[in-house]
Amino acid sequence: MISKLEAVIETLATRDDVARVEVTLHRELSAQAWKISSILIGASTGLVVVTYCLVKNIG
Repeated sequence: MISKLEAVIETLATRDDVARVEVTLHRELSAQAWKISSILIGASTGLVVVTYCLVKNIG
């Protein structure tokens, strides 16, 4: 029984392991949020330009 517990204890994460994962996760989510924001802003700007050109040339 004790040997099973000792084997399990070796596989558990330490506080440092958890902290590293949290920092990495925060960086990844932040980078992804910036990418999504950039895509949305770019697409919105593109739609405004297309609308402006259509109204100017057709309207």
